[in-house]
Amino acid sequence: MATEIYTQYLSLVAAQSFDFSLLKVLTLGISAITGIFIGILINYFADVLPANRRLAYPMCTNCDQPYNFKTYLLFKKCPNCGQKRSLRTYIVLFAAAACSVLLRFFPFYNLGYWETLPILLFLGVIIVIDIEHHIVLIQTSLVGFILLIIYGSLMHGFSKALYGGLAGLAVTLGFFVLGIVFTKFLGKLRGKSVNQVAFGLGDVFAGVFLGFFAGWPAIIGGIIAGILAFSAYSLVFLVVLISSKRYRAFANPQPFTPFLILGVIAVFYF
Repeated sequence: MATEIYTQYLSLVAAQSFDFSLLKVLTLGISAITGIFIGILINYFADVLPANRRLAYPMCTNCDQPYNFKTYLLFKKCPNCGQKRSLRTYIVLFAAAACSVLLRFFPFYNLGYWETLPILLFLGVIIVIDIEHHIVLIQTSLVGFILLIIYGSLMHGFSKALYGGLAGLAVTLGFFVLGIVFTKFLGKLRGKSVNQVAFGLGDVFAGVFLGFFAGWPAIIGGIIAGILAFSAYSLVFLVVLISSKRYRAFANPQPFTPFLILGVIAVFYF
């Protein structure tokens, strides 16, 4: 009798374990599919906003002819010239799916999984556009001001979110002014104007909406972490250019905002 009860108990435990594992697999599968959908949206916004500053049909980068949405969503070649989709398209899809799954294991602050997805979409668009075009658009920044002050207020309270945005503005605006002064000074030393700036106005916009998001005083730590990460990356990149004899002064500017975003995210987790 005791053996029968024990056997039934083991069978019940095994069944519950199987149900739990199956549920977990389904949850991760749904997360991956959701991440792919987020990646498609990131690719779309990164394809159309820099060129149009508004929503429009995505264009082929080779022949400037519009894709129809069926061709675009199925990642097919351009029907006009046969141009393949860029490698970035697939990198973004994979990265978005991976981030979506990781959010199940490492929730962001006190937000639920679904609450975090708009942040993943928005920051993904900012990162991809800045890496490709070295610009943080005014249009996306306006969305960021509204979206992230809402999230910042929910997470930290309105006053901390507002102070964080003001602190982000003050610090990044200071870097922006110093960058202009340094560029003019360097231009005088070289005897010709230098058009590249180390810190753009878009980085200032990013400092504000990320300040809303991180709140005060966390934004200061986020900016410091971003600067350290950017400095480390720039040093490695510089060494690679010099060793390959491809270095030219001010010929290879690097985007800063993606590192600022990474710095702010690191503050939340560490």
